[in-house]
Amino acid sequence: MAKLCKILFISAPVGAGHIRAAQAVSSSLCKKKTDMETKIVNVFDFFSPTMGKYILKIYFKILKLIPQLYGMAYSWGNESYIALLGRKIISGYLSKKMEKYITQYNPAVIVCTHATPAGLVAYLVKNKKLNIPVIAVVTDFVIHRLWIYSEIKHYVVANQAMHDFLVTYGIHPSCIKVMGIPIDEKFLQKIDKEKILTELEFNSKIKKILIIGGGAGILPMDEIVISCEAIDMTLQLVVVTGNNTNIYNKLMALQPKLHNRVRILRYVDNINELMAVSDLIISKPGGMTTAEALSTGVPMLIYKPIPGQEEANTNYLLQCKAALRADSLEDIQSMIKMLFIEHPEQLTILKENAVGISQPMAADKIAEYAISQVQNE
Repeated sequence: MAKLCKILFISAPVGAGHIRAAQAVSSSLCKKKTDMETKIVNVFDFFSPTMGKYILKIYFKILKLIPQLYGMAYSWGNESYIALLGRKIISGYLSKKMEKYITQYNPAVIVCTHATPAGLVAYLVKNKKLNIPVIAVVTDFVIHRLWIYSEIKHYVVANQAMHDFLVTYGIHPSCIKVMGIPIDEKFLQKIDKEKILTELEFNSKIKKILIIGGGAGILPMDEIVISCEAIDMTLQLVVVTGNNTNIYNKLMALQPKLHNRVRILRYVDNINELMAVSDLIISKPGGMTTAEALSTGVPMLIYKPIPGQEEANTNYLLQCKAALRADSLEDIQSMIKMLFIEHPEQLTILKENAVGISQPMAADKIAEYAISQVQNE
């Protein structure tokens, strides 16, 4: 390509995974093409600042306090004609600012890693305001109907079941690519495990558990750490609290009373290393966290998945025998004992199954696909 090629990524800050997926593909693109420019924007930038903050605040409050309500809304949106009509009205209202930005930036391809921008862009295509390839990259192991638009001709999904679901709702098979969820290239790098364990001051012979997923305050990390204390074996725990200051402070106050060695961390940029040295992850089943864990082959113990995509992601992993589910602290205790003491062979089986369904090269594949769409223009 003779001129500078621009690819625009539009995501949403509803959890960090959607933006991390965009970053992973963007990074791969820039390594593959020196004449490539990428930009990642937040769809909430096209809303009023007050609206964006209000939406996020309500979203996280519902997840934390009334997860069943979120599950009901998720199911309703998947089935209701009114919900589908509502998205059309909202897309028409919110797409004007996005249209102006896209026109000014003039990208050759648009990549959406969240359903909301996918809907806005599809609205622009339908109303002949936009005539460039649009790629929708779904960042879960299931797909919601609010992702589905006949105007989008390029879908990237994580598995065959998602492909078949899209076909059921009218998307042509040629428009769907099963490539996986894109993750950062650092998850492909070889890790010096002994170095990481030394930095953590951990013993390589003692089982290690990584607890993550507390950024929105949904995972009760302090309760999980306390429950691990009651298990009749010595454990080493790494707890990553992200931006959740409240849970971090709780854990720091708790730490002197613990007999297990527990490292409490805030936001980290080496989660790939922490996963690589862990024997088990206790987490929520967000699409990105799950894809990262699968790529490292570390088994997941999923705690109380929220109804909606978390529940659906969990069901997929359970069907593949690549994870376990705990619905109580007692479940966590019994499953840790089962994996580490009673039936350690089950840990090996979970690892093998996790690697078997992982797609660590997804970002590269999606980058190549995006490049091919530019060249087809």
